[in-house]
Amino acid sequence: MKNKKIVFAAGLMLICLQGIFAQPNPPAPKTAEVDKKFSEMIAKNLVQLQQKTEVSSERRRQAYEKLLEGQRHIWNININRQRLAPSALATYARLAKQSLQAAIELDPTLAEGYTALAELAKNTPPYNIDDAILLADIAVKIDADNFGSHQILAQLFTFNSKLNRGVLDSNFTQKAINEWKEVARLDPRNAEAFAFLSELYARTNKTEESLKALRNWLSAAAPLNNGFYGRVFQGEKLAPEAASVKLGAALVKVGQNREAVEILSRAVADDPEDTEAVELLSRALENADNDSARIAVQALQQAVFANPDNSALVFLLAEVQARTGKINDAAKIVSEATAKLIVTDKISAANLQVTLGDIYLQSSRFDEAVASYQNALTIRGVIENKPVLESERGFAIRVFDKMIDTYNKAKRPNDVKAVIERARTLLGKNDLFADKKIVS
Repeated sequence: MKNKKIVFAAGLMLICLQGIFAQPNPPAPKTAEVDKKFSEMIAKNLVQLQQKTEVSSERRRQAYEKLLEGQRHIWNININRQRLAPSALATYARLAKQSLQAAIELDPTLAEGYTALAELAKNTPPYNIDDAILLADIAVKIDADNFGSHQILAQLFTFNSKLNRGVLDSNFTQKAINEWKEVARLDPRNAEAFAFLSELYARTNKTEESLKALRNWLSAAAPLNNGFYGRVFQGEKLAPEAASVKLGAALVKVGQNREAVEILSRAVADDPEDTEAVELLSRALENADNDSARIAVQALQQAVFANPDNSALVFLLAEVQARTGKINDAAKIVSEATAKLIVTDKISAANLQVTLGDIYLQSSRFDEAVASYQNALTIRGVIENKPVLESERGFAIRVFDKMIDTYNKAKRPNDVKAVIERARTLLGKNDLFADKKIVS
């Protein structure tokens, strides 16, 4: 008899539970009605904040419970965003909003509640930026050290500033700068804050401030991903090493070549395939002193060792070696690289020989310069008794011109005439190069 009662009770409970779960979800309140109530509640909270109304410990406890409840729903949105239907995500968002609204209604001074609501408004449909700004602004007024809301304001003001999307809005640009400065104050190694500050300062012609932000970015902590910065500047990385090239470019622009060489040398050593860094280093070295050039040598040697087939690196290293008076070292570097490239890339190998000829010419080693130019022609297939191919004509003219210039500087007119006649034979009688050189 006792067992029958237990079975009956269990069955009755099951029927009740089925009835409960079978009930449809209560209809969500109309959006306009919800927004009106929310606005009224925010207005009421602001009055209480101004009046500094005391909140009981019991209400504070209940508010934290609702805050945690809302954050749990937000966590569910974040981890399930890619695999849940939009309707399910909308349900989580609605539940999160209800919990968070309840939290700040219980405790109008709960800054974290406003921050969570701002994040929700920013990241879930219908993506209400104005609400997010309002809520985050309330949070930082309650707690000036509220990191999350300063970051939200910085991102939204940056978005509204039209950075990277057209003509800057000066009002929102200044607001964005102010908020990114707050983010950096609260997190002194925040890469995103310094990345945006460097760009915003650069766009507003504040060069020194931009350089300072770039240096801070360079020493920032490595972020987990490209975050908001990656969405604004599509394809660009937020990692601190990305600041090296940007800082180098900025330093070259303002003529601070020594520091530019130091920064860019490290960037090239770390990533020898970064063509932009190599080009910028080359520009920095054009106006750098010999001490700066020596700084670059070690980094370039390391880069060439790791990438011996990179002709741009070999070219730059040879030039730097020559500038510091190490002509033989430069010649050795180019000769070794040419021997490797001649099998796989004759064009690069020939160009390196032209570079070597230029290095010898700058040091008045005329015979060695001509020999290097001749090697370049031979590698490209420009040989005696064989007309120059149309595809090689431009290269041949450039090298013949260098050979003529070399003999002119060596004051050897007979050799100049011999090169001109050789060029006439190989380029063809209809080519005007030889006649122009005879006239000049």
